[in-house]
Amino acid sequence: MVTSMNMISRDIKNTFTLRVFSLIMLVMFGLSSCQEDDETGTTEEEQNQPSATDFNDLLSNQVNEVILPTMVNYQIKMSDLVNAVNGLSTSADTSNLRSTRTTYQQACLAYQAAAVHNYYATANAGLVENTNLYPINPSVLNELIANRSYNFGTTAQMRANGFPALDYMLYQPTDVVAYFNADSNRIDFLNALVTSMKSRADDLVMQWSGNLRTNFVANGGTALGSSISVQLNDGLIYYEDHIRESKVGFPIGRSGPNDSPFAADPTKIEAYYQSVASGNEDFTLQLLKASVEEMEDLYLGESTLQVNGIGYDDMLMIRNQTTVHEDIKTRFANIYAKINERNSINGNEDLYNSVQALVTIYKSDLLPLLNVQDADGLNDGD
Repeated sequence: MVTSMNMISRDIKNTFTLRVFSLIMLVMFGLSSCQEDDETGTTEEEQNQPSATDFNDLLSNQVNEVILPTMVNYQIKMSDLVNAVNGLSTSADTSNLRSTRTTYQQACLAYQAAAVHNYYATANAGLVENTNLYPINPSVLNELIANRSYNFGTTAQMRANGFPALDYMLYQPTDVVAYFNADSNRIDFLNALVTSMKSRADDLVMQWSGNLRTNFVANGGTALGSSISVQLNDGLIYYEDHIRESKVGFPIGRSGPNDSPFAADPTKIEAYYQSVASGNEDFTLQLLKASVEEMEDLYLGESTLQVNGIGYDDMLMIRNQTTVHEDIKTRFANIYAKINERNSINGNEDLYNSVQALVTIYKSDLLPLLNVQDADGLNDGD
């Protein structure tokens, strides 16, 4: 009996010893893991972030099929405009004016796509600031022309520059042909302006075709400063500032979804002088639609030939976020529907609200689902 009790006691001791040993090993393993995390300086959440080599196919498609083709197309259209203005310089007549107006419109439409990619080389070149800030200041423009003192890269000329200056010169005068024939300074300014714009387009194509192309693809991951973070955040900032506000908000008296409305000003629309001369805002609405279409192309990874490559929609799909993707597509469709049913930017706020709705879903769903931080830090997506 005693022997039996001794055996049971030994079994209990052995079991207890084994459990204590196992517990000690688990604690030591946990401490080792914590120490390893401390040594690397990373949290579990950070370890689950995509690495710098992720998304290479997405970034390659973006730069090769989305960004660079828009820059090349803009370059081509600017070259056509330079040639047309050269013809107008040789002979300021109705035929050459018609050609200049046509190529101006084509270049302005091509610009809408290039401007959406307002980051890296495009931002450094000051494309937006030196090409399409409106409304124009006619007094500044006329003084620059009269004094022949223009410098197309200065802050002082930002409101007398680019497409708004072309809009004014090609459409504001009652008789445009007589306007150019009456003063050679005007045609000289026009020539210098489009030459400067063409040079900027050339530089963008060169930079996006060079080392930047390689560096854009290599800068993977989704951390702040990565190509994905820069493209999505800076693209969205451009959308908010220059599409939502400049193209729609300012003319109807809105500036930000959370701000109080102010007095509407129909003269603040894009291509204002052409709209007055033609008696409609068809071209203004076309410019708005073209800019939103490029935002959608960026999201879908679509080329200028409408070939659907790898885009951010695919990133949502592989994360089983089909519903979010469909919602984003619906919001783009709603914007187009609102544009198509209008004949003026001004009116009710339906168009503005549909444009804002895209900001909301980008900030509430797209960016968080891709682990991309909202870089502007503004709570204007709700």
